[in-house]
Amino acid sequence: MPSDDQDPLQSLIAEILEAENRGESVDRDAMVGEHPDLADSLRDFFAQHDRMKAAADQEDPTLPPNGSGIDAPTIPREPANEEKATMPPRGDGDAPTMPPTNPPSAEGASVGDQVRYFGDYELVEEIARGGMGVVFKARQINLNRIVALKMILAGQFAGEEDVQRFYTEAEAAAQLDHPGIVPIFEIGEHAGQHYFSMGYIEGESLAHKVADGPLPPREAAVLVKKICDAMAYAHERGVVHRDLKPANILIDSNGQPKVTDFGLAKKTETDSGLTGTGQILGTPAYMPPEQASGKTEGVGPLADVYSLGEILYCLLTGRPPFQAANPMDTLLQVLDKEPISPRQLNPSVPVDLETISLKCLAKDPIRRYSTAHNL
Repeated sequence: MPSDDQDPLQSLIAEILEAENRGESVDRDAMVGEHPDLADSLRDFFAQHDRMKAAADQEDPTLPPNGSGIDAPTIPREPANEEKATMPPRGDGDAPTMPPTNPPSAEGASVGDQVRYFGDYELVEEIARGGMGVVFKARQINLNRIVALKMILAGQFAGEEDVQRFYTEAEAAAQLDHPGIVPIFEIGEHAGQHYFSMGYIEGESLAHKVADGPLPPREAAVLVKKICDAMAYAHERGVVHRDLKPANILIDSNGQPKVTDFGLAKKTETDSGLTGTGQILGTPAYMPPEQASGKTEGVGPLADVYSLGEILYCLLTGRPPFQAANPMDTLLQVLDKEPISPRQLNPSVPVDLETISLKCLAKDPIRRYSTAHNL
């Protein structure tokens, strides 16, 4: 049953998802006609719902299943072949990633004939790939420093909206100068390929760190406090992340967490419209109910507070508060269910930390901590 603080749209969406899970067809036009006050929001949800199902259908079947429900880390791992640097797909022979005739660092290349050059960058290895971008470990030749270089997967064939989203991510993170946020160094375009470079973190993601089980409660609390500090700083500058999860938190060699991947970020004062209602997916297991229902016009700092609580819950229990066999079932849980008490999953969790995490996970944003700073 829907919770007492669930709004009419979330309740209706939960009914739709439950009907689909039972194998029943949903007459979308009739549903919209029966609820004229929610018509626009329902259309937005159906559009998002279709995109999410399409994305799930396109998942790489060769990847091993992740039984923990924790998203895969997006940080460097040992490559199968250290001498091979892979590139994003390209459609013709005019590839911007091929080495120039006389590359300034060709003589000192350390990874053999497979090295590629991209402008002022020597690409070392691919370290992450997502739905929109690919990230390489690279050496910036002129400054002789190691960076992470992100490019749009579609390369020269990226649509205008993809390019604008890509720059929204870069610009949102570039205005943030905080030790808990991965810094952006350069934003640009080379031979038709859009890119930005950022700090390279030698370490592991929080998802990788918790993959073997819960962290000690005090360690979990200290890590989340530092992440909260970083997000409070971002919120004060008008940036909402909207995709906080363990995979987007990198742990450096000193054990300090750093927030990365602002691909769904929203500038609260100057939102471009690219992040309007129904257009942002996020990650179901770490998505607040208001975002899961497609009401993204209301997704602000309190959405990040919710996700911070989910991160704390995951670190304390070894799993996110909501996880199911597929994204749609997970969304249904987010909208319609209350999380299991962390102490039921891990009796060593202190009562206070359980209370804090569950307060963040209130379905009504008003019942959460009012700011990341307060959290």
